[in-house]
Amino acid sequence: MYLIKYLTFIKHVTLIIILFFGCTKSNKKIYSPPLKDSQRKVSIICKQTDASHFTVRNLRLWFRKNTGEEIELKHNNFLLQDGYYFCTEQTRFSKILD
Repeated sequence: MYLIKYLTFIKHVTLIIILFFGCTKSNKKIYSPPLKDSQRKVSIICKQTDASHFTVRNLRLWFRKNTGEEIELKHNNFLLQDGYYFCTEQTRFSKILD
């Protein structure tokens, strides 16, 4: 008799825990497309350089050389969010930049 009450209690507690954690909002990452202004800035950078991609860290542009070394593009001042950007419409091939 005691075992049946104990198992019933465990079953109810387990069901409540499953419902509680199943109904809570999870922290899923939401993709937000880049702003049109940032797309324009990226296309300007891609047209000025001969690279297939670049990285932005602390509002500074970084390019990777073929040797693995990174170089900073100091003379351009674009306000872009930190991240990794691709130059998809690049038709030229650099012998220096990766």
